[in-house]
Amino acid sequence: MTMTQQQEIHSTIYISPMTAAPPQNMKQPAVIKHLVPHPLTADCIEEVLNHLLDSSGTLYSCALVNRLWSELAIPLLWYHPFGNKLHGRKARILFETYISCFPDDKKNMLSIRRLNFPMPRPLFHYPKYLRGFDWGNFQFAIKEWFSTMPQQHPDLSTKLQSSKFFIANYLLGRCSGLRILKIEHDISTKDNKLLDLASLSNFRYIFSKLEKLEILYDSCCDNRMQSVEMISLFATKLSICSRNIQHILIADKNFKGTTSSQLPSYVCEALCQLIKAQTNLITLEIHEFWNPEISISFYNALESQSHSLKYLRISHISQFHLLLPTLSSCTNLETLEFQTVPETNTATMTTLLYNEDSTSQLSIKKLLCSDIKCDPKILSLTLGITIFMTNQNLRELYLPIEIRSDLLDIICQSCPNLERLHLVLKTSLLLKILPYISTLPLKSLALIDKDKSFFSIELIQQVAQSLPPTLCNLEFNFQVTSQGLQYFLGNCRGSLKKLVIHNKTTNDQYLAVVTHYAKVKKSLKNFIYDGKFSDEKLENARIWIPNIESI
Repeated sequence: MTMTQQQEIHSTIYISPMTAAPPQNMKQPAVIKHLVPHPLTADCIEEVLNHLLDSSGTLYSCALVNRLWSELAIPLLWYHPFGNKLHGRKARILFETYISCFPDDKKNMLSIRRLNFPMPRPLFHYPKYLRGFDWGNFQFAIKEWFSTMPQQHPDLSTKLQSSKFFIANYLLGRCSGLRILKIEHDISTKDNKLLDLASLSNFRYIFSKLEKLEILYDSCCDNRMQSVEMISLFATKLSICSRNIQHILIADKNFKGTTSSQLPSYVCEALCQLIKAQTNLITLEIHEFWNPEISISFYNALESQSHSLKYLRISHISQFHLLLPTLSSCTNLETLEFQTVPETNTATMTTLLYNEDSTSQLSIKKLLCSDIKCDPKILSLTLGITIFMTNQNLRELYLPIEIRSDLLDIICQSCPNLERLHLVLKTSLLLKILPYISTLPLKSLALIDKDKSFFSIELIQQVAQSLPPTLCNLEFNFQVTSQGLQYFLGNCRGSLKKLVIHNKTTNDQYLAVVTHYAKVKKSLKNFIYDGKFSDEKLENARIWIPNIESI
C-alpha cells in the first residue's frame, strides 16, 4: 500500500455518517465499509436518551448533534422543568421561553399586566412536552423570575399572584398529559393558595395518564377550608378518569398532632376513593389525615391494593390493631416503613399475638423505622409484633434508634435470613448479639454503640470474628486505637467493599491502616470517615480506594 493510500484511509475513517460525508468523486477503499459505524435508528437513540432524564447537561449536548437528535432530546429536556428549584437567571430564561410560545392573545393579556417579553417564537412548542408539574417549585421559580425584574414595577406582588395562576393554567392546558404531579402548599408565605386543578377544562386529557401523585397540604394555613375543598374536588374527578397511578403520597406539611390536622370526612372519603380506584398502585406514603372514627374507609382502600402494593410508608397511625390484618392481605408488599411508630399497649399486644388474623404471615422483606424520637418501650411492642408476623421473611432491617433486650430477642428468634441490618445498641446488648450475627448471610451491617465505649483488643477480636464472610459493607462507631483497627480489619473474614467509621478521633494512622487493608484485599471501593486526615495521606489513599468521603 502506498503512502498516498494510507493517508486516504486515515482521512476518511473518522468521518461520521451523521455529520459529514466524503466527496462524491472520492473512491472509498473496500476496508472502509467495515470501519465506518452504521447510523443508529431513531428508536435506539430514543432508548439511550431516556436514560439521561436526570442529566440535563448531557441532554442539552445531545440536542446539538443534528435535527433528529434535537427532536428526540428536546422533549426530555422539557419533561419536568420544575422538578428542582430554579434560581434567578435560570427561572427567568425558563418563563420567558415558555411565554414566547404563547399565542398573541395570551401575550396581550400579559401585556395588560405590563409584563412585556419581546422574544421571537421558538422552533419548538415547549408547553406540549410538559409531563411533570410541581406547584411548590413552580411558585418558587415565579418569585425568582420576578426578583430579576427592575424593582420600579408597580404592584409587583399583585402581578406575581395573577401571573402565576394564568401561566400555570395555560401550561397545563397545552401539555399532552401529565405523568407526575405534586401539589404543595408554600408554607413560607401567607398567600399559599393551591392551584384549582379541578376547574381545568380538559381535565381528563391532562390527568388520565398520571402515574405519580403527591399531595402535601397545610392544615394550619389561613385558607384551609378553600384548599381542602379544592383537594376534595380534584380527588373526586381524578378517581373517575385516572386509574393507573402507581405512586401516591398524602401528608400534612404542618402536622401538629391534634385534630386540626385531620381533614373533613368528605375530603377523606374522596382521597380514599382515589386510592381505591387505582388498578396498579405500587407505592403509598400516607399520613393519618382522617378521623380515627372513619379509619375503616382508609383500610378498605388499602386492602383494595393488596394485589399490587409493594412499598408502604405510614406516619401517625393511631389504630395499629386495624393495620396489621390489612397488611396480611398485601401479599406483594416488600417494604414497610414507619416514619412514626404507632402506639400500642400490652393488652393490644397480647390480643394481636393470639388473634387468628395476626398469626397470618406478613410478606414484607424490608422493615424500616425512621422515628428516632420513639419511646423504646413503644418501639418494642409495635415492631415486636410486626417482626414476629414476618415469619422469617425479613431480609433487611433498619432501626436507627436504641432497642431494648426484649426486641433484640424477637429479632434473633424471627430473623434468620437477614442480609442487611442496622441497629443501635448498648455495649452489653452488642456483645449479646454477636453469636446471632455470625449465623446470618449478611451483606451489609451497621452496629452503632449507644454508649460509645472504648473497645479493647480482646473485645474487638470478638466482634471481628463474629462477622460473617459474606459481609461487604460495614459501618460502626467503636472507639478503638489505630492498632485495634488494624487488628479488627485483619481478623474480618470477608472482603469489605465499603467501610464507614464514626470516630472523630481518627487521624493519619487510622487512614494508613485502612489504606493497607485496601492494598492487601483489593476490594475496598468506598471509605467514609468522621475525622481529619492530611491531604498527602488522602491523596495516597485514593490510589487504592476510589471513593473517600467525610461524613
